[in-house]
Amino acid sequence: MHDRKTNLTRRRLLRAGIASLAAVPAAPLIFSPAFAKERLSEDNPQAQALHYRHDVADVDHADYEEGQKCANCQLYTDPDAADWGPCSAFPGHLVSANGWCTAWVPRG
Repeated sequence: MHDRKTNLTRRRLLRAGIASLAAVPAAPLIFSPAFAKERLSEDNPQAQALHYRHDVADVDHADYEEGQKCANCQLYTDPDAADWGPCSAFPGHLVSANGWCTAWVPRG
């Protein structure tokens, strides 16, 4: 014979499992990095330290070379992001895909 306490524990486990499965499709909406981050301001101290600019047309730096931009940098962690995306040089912020900074590293 089954113990009533064991049956309740199994029911709780099944309910928790079903609730977890139902939550899986919604997880990207809840935990998406794009929702958790804000666009990097050029006035941000870290952005200024790395000479970040939203648009490569505005870059006036000796290290800049034609063709370099955030979208083709290894630090730009979502190369599929069209306009703004995450960058490991600026954690917690989004940078312009057409931007540039001195931390630029070629994607290899």
